[in-house]
Amino acid sequence: MGQGGGHGYGRGRGGRGQGSTAEFLMKIIMLFNIFFIIMGAAMVSIGFWITLDTEFKKWVKDLGMEQFWVGTYILMAAGGLLMVQSFFGICGAYQRRTRMLFIFQGCLVVCFVLEITGAAYMLANGIRYSRIEYWLTDRFYNLIDVYNYDEASARIMNIVQEWVGCCGAKGATDYVRWNKVIPNTCYDPVTGNAWYIKDYGYVGCVRGFTMFLETKAGWISGIALFIAFFQIFCIGFTCYFLQGKRAYEEYRKSQEFLDRR
Repeated sequence: MGQGGGHGYGRGRGGRGQGSTAEFLMKIIMLFNIFFIIMGAAMVSIGFWITLDTEFKKWVKDLGMEQFWVGTYILMAAGGLLMVQSFFGICGAYQRRTRMLFIFQGCLVVCFVLEITGAAYMLANGIRYSRIEYWLTDRFYNLIDVYNYDEASARIMNIVQEWVGCCGAKGATDYVRWNKVIPNTCYDPVTGNAWYIKDYGYVGCVRGFTMFLETKAGWISGIALFIAFFQIFCIGFTCYFLQGKRAYEEYRKSQEFLDRR
């Protein structure tokens, strides 16, 4: 099947009257790809916002939770590939290029898998009630255990407590239970009271830090799943477009055969 053989598909009214359908599918595929370029750029931008936040990077390093970057990098790769594959989608649909459309579909499937994988990882390791809470509980308890005689651990806890607005792993009672003085960073410097969130209560650093992570993981995961939803429809439209193109070429070949007779 030649590359140029499909250029007539949708250009006229021939080929079983599929011209108008082909034009419609072409425009739909192109609109989808313009949308994918915008959303892919947004996903990459949010990824850079997360990874280039120097304060946040320092917290991740100090807490030893580098695994958080895995999902971010997967979704940034998906966003980059999404913008590249849109070139094949737009050109393939407009020029009726079968090979370009097949490359586009392959990239689309890869992007879909990356988005679902990356979003699932972020949601499993970056929001409230996810696995990250169990990991952070152990990590904060270890830091509190050596708080009185390990300066590095005390510094990490104080920074997290002050900037996030929390205390201990589950609350100030973590220090009381282990006969430790409650640090000044457990108190709001303005009111002098323990850190408190309206409609929630007193905040431990496990929940406080995951609420902070949620603002980052939630946005990039939400965009990835939003894109993946529309990719399902785009895959279907592209398959239908290719099927119509094949039917048109078979029709044209049969007409040429009858004309020769």
